[in-house]
Amino acid sequence: MNAYIARQPIFNGRRETVGYELLFRDGSGSNKARVKDNDAASRKVLTDAVNLFGLDNLTGGRFAYINFTSRLILDDFVRRADPAKVVIQVMGNAVMNDEMEDKLRALRQDDYLLVLKNYLGQEHYRPYLSLFDVIRVNFRKTNSVFQRAAVRKYGTPETVFMADRIETEKEFQAALNMGYQLFQGYYFGTPDMLSIPILPLAETAYGKILSALLVITPDVRWEVQCAEIIQKDLLLSYLFPREMAALPPPSGRLRDKSRRSHSNDMHAVIYRMGPHWIRRWVCLAFLRHNNASGDDDLPLYAYRRGLFMDALAAKSQLDVNVQSGNVFLLGVLSMMEQIVGEGPLYLLHGFALPSELRDALTGNADNDYAALLRYVELYEKHDPDVTLPDIPTSLDKYKIQDAYKACMEETEEAVTRMDTPIQS
Repeated sequence: MNAYIARQPIFNGRRETVGYELLFRDGSGSNKARVKDNDAASRKVLTDAVNLFGLDNLTGGRFAYINFTSRLILDDFVRRADPAKVVIQVMGNAVMNDEMEDKLRALRQDDYLLVLKNYLGQEHYRPYLSLFDVIRVNFRKTNSVFQRAAVRKYGTPETVFMADRIETEKEFQAALNMGYQLFQGYYFGTPDMLSIPILPLAETAYGKILSALLVITPDVRWEVQCAEIIQKDLLLSYLFPREMAALPPPSGRLRDKSRRSHSNDMHAVIYRMGPHWIRRWVCLAFLRHNNASGDDDLPLYAYRRGLFMDALAAKSQLDVNVQSGNVFLLGVLSMMEQIVGEGPLYLLHGFALPSELRDALTGNADNDYAALLRYVELYEKHDPDVTLPDIPTSLDKYKIQDAYKACMEETEEAVTRMDTPIQS
């Protein structure tokens, strides 16, 4: 399976390429955006451009113009972008208020270049136009009177105007004469859709954390390893504060021990969360960010399956290692091919998954992990005509139903935490 991104050049008046707009593509094979979630799309463009494609490979060292929603600006995801390489494009439907103004001024102070995209003369933008280095005027949705007036009335000596969606030589020449300095549109070229193979799990930040959790020993500071990986990753470092906010504060001896044992606050928080919490959070982040199925619910189903398998295993006499988190991981990995579009052999290349789990995933062994997985796969069908296999468990069918419902609720809570904005 490949990751996709589209790239469309931006030109100056001499028809020289001065930057590239990077655009979301969902991997369906169509060179169209098909955006369901603007926040997720913007996050994916930046993280994939940096982690997979490499920004300089995409732009040749020129600026990358990337869309950011109001939310991604307000909660500072935008600051994961390098101001020396990325131009911040504020979406045309952004909510402008005092808080947004403060954020934009702070970004300008820190040398970020700001673009107002799809400007159509909206009244609520006029008090804020001076905040933007570039104003993009949509030439398909405005007339020549407005296009000329925008440059004369609303610009400052420092403001650059971009003529957007230019489709003819006549439009290009007219925009030049009006004072526009940057240009983009189908007249110069349609967006190129680029692709690159996704990385095996072991080569991603997610896989490195999961690998660290697979080999925990008493003398290994696993929380330090996890903290270092999270801090270096664009998406995980952005998502982690939400999990941190959900953790109850330590009290009594636990608080004192935490202060003595961990000089770094993030290390202490991860240590208190514990391997199970971190593992589940990392898996959910990976599933949602790399979902190529077109079905937003599939990552949630995989997460819920992992939780449900964990709950059943804890009350069973199966020969499975419940404490290691392997059962949860097996449930998640069992749906990876549907979500990511690659089989387990590719995804798990170089990943030190225990052999009994690998065999259960690939169907190469009939062990208790495989038996539990078969049970759960059939249970999830909710088909009264299907006879469920016997597994040795102390739970009756009603308690199993309760456990399944509890896993559904826990999944909703995990997604809510991941999607809840952090108040600045």
